[in-house]
Amino acid sequence: MGKLFGMAWGNDAKEDVIQEEIKAFSGKGEYGQALKTIKAQRGEGWETLADIPGFNSIQVQGFNLFYNSYINRVFENEVQKIMEYRQMAATPEISDVIEDAVNESTQEDDIGEVFHLEIRDKNLKTNENIVNNLKREFDSLFREQIDMKDKIWEMLWTYFIDGRLFYERVIDEKKPKNGIINVKKLPSETMDFYYDPISGKIAQYIQYLRPNTKKPTTLEEARKMSEKNELILFDPNQIGFVDYGIYGKSRYEIIGYLDKARVPFNQLKLLETAVIIMRIVRAPERYVFKIDTGSMPKDKALKYVEKIKQKMTKKQAYDPTTGKLSNEPDVMGILENFYLPQSADGRGSDIDTIGGNTNMFSELDDVYYFQKKLYRSLKYPASRVTATQEGRDAEMLYGGQQTSEISRDEIKWAKFLERQQKKVCKDLTDMFIIHLEFRGMKKEYDLTNRKIEITMNAPSKYKEQMEQAFTDSRFNNYQQLADRPEMSKYYLMKRYLKWDDEEIQANVAGKKKDTQLGLAEEDGGNTSNW
Repeated sequence: MGKLFGMAWGNDAKEDVIQEEIKAFSGKGEYGQALKTIKAQRGEGWETLADIPGFNSIQVQGFNLFYNSYINRVFENEVQKIMEYRQMAATPEISDVIEDAVNESTQEDDIGEVFHLEIRDKNLKTNENIVNNLKREFDSLFREQIDMKDKIWEMLWTYFIDGRLFYERVIDEKKPKNGIINVKKLPSETMDFYYDPISGKIAQYIQYLRPNTKKPTTLEEARKMSEKNELILFDPNQIGFVDYGIYGKSRYEIIGYLDKARVPFNQLKLLETAVIIMRIVRAPERYVFKIDTGSMPKDKALKYVEKIKQKMTKKQAYDPTTGKLSNEPDVMGILENFYLPQSADGRGSDIDTIGGNTNMFSELDDVYYFQKKLYRSLKYPASRVTATQEGRDAEMLYGGQQTSEISRDEIKWAKFLERQQKKVCKDLTDMFIIHLEFRGMKKEYDLTNRKIEITMNAPSKYKEQMEQAFTDSRFNNYQQLADRPEMSKYYLMKRYLKWDDEEIQANVAGKKKDTQLGLAEEDGGNTSNW
């Protein structure tokens, strides 16, 4: 085993978000210079830039740059991707979805437990001594030493946001026979690994101790950097690692849970910002100032009006990050009033008003559309979102109109969470087997992750509800045919109740036992035929 204590390192460095593509929109960069050149060559014959030959291609390029920069950004490395995921998770819509996902994935059962040890091997099940020893070790590790029930919430929160989870399995070097004594979650942005494509396993884990450290090209180079305290090398068994399971061009490019939500999320935020600005500009009542400029020439008249405007106007700016208005100049500035020069024709200056549009907040269909698209990308049940908020009717229920029905999107959501639980539980099972190896039990009992398994409580009761509905239907079918003399009760039990011979015999024995104990109903009939 390598070093047992990884260093949690906070990434204080701010990523550089000023790219050449963005500069194009402020008149800088390659395309910005192209725009300036075209403007300089523009003559009186060209009314708009759109009329200039070849300019449409630049407009398309500009849109593509805008889309790739703001809507579907291309990341230079995994750290940038993780940081964008975290920015997304800080918003109310996505934060609520992730919170629901974690809460439902970590539900407690009737005795307050989240995790359970399942013995899958039939031979192990029959050995009561082995079963008791394994359960004792399980309780000692997960409930006494680690207290995994409290830590799993934060671990899953990180997993859903970052698309990956790294944690260290800590042991006592002086007393390795005690096994794993604790787990420590490691910052995802500091972790990396070397993947062996032949074995399909991770050969080495790395934790960078400095921001913007370039990944070593070889393990030998990584060992040299470790000696210089630039990074920490971990043995594969020392680190627990769970990722979302979807990858890009290589195994190192992990596509997280929030990745499909990036485009609709950015579209929704840009649209919300545009809607707010439009509402602020058009909704309020504003003044129109007609300034008497007498017989001034046109250029002097405009300067005179501008001078008065500077004295009397306030320019407000909207900040999409905080949602506040300020009086500071900004690219999203809003002029409350209008100032117009008026030539001398016998009339003086006057002030008029322009009424605001107060109905514009009721026209939010476009916002509802992208909101619905965002929730769909997150696999979140649309039926949980209030219909009036999303501008749609409620979803159809699964199975009809009974009180026990479950909507289809709820079932899809529950199955999605179950898949994530299985990924985490598989890694925890591997950790438990490593713990048993330190304790000497793995070899003694010949244990593998196919013989034992750690499970979590189901995120939803939909399976029990569906099974109850099917059971009611089967018993109703059985009861309708059981009293018919031409029908065999044995056949009906096999056909409709889905009982095997052992269960049927157990039922017969149970009926006899009821008679012996006086539990049989008086009109229950003779049980000797059963």
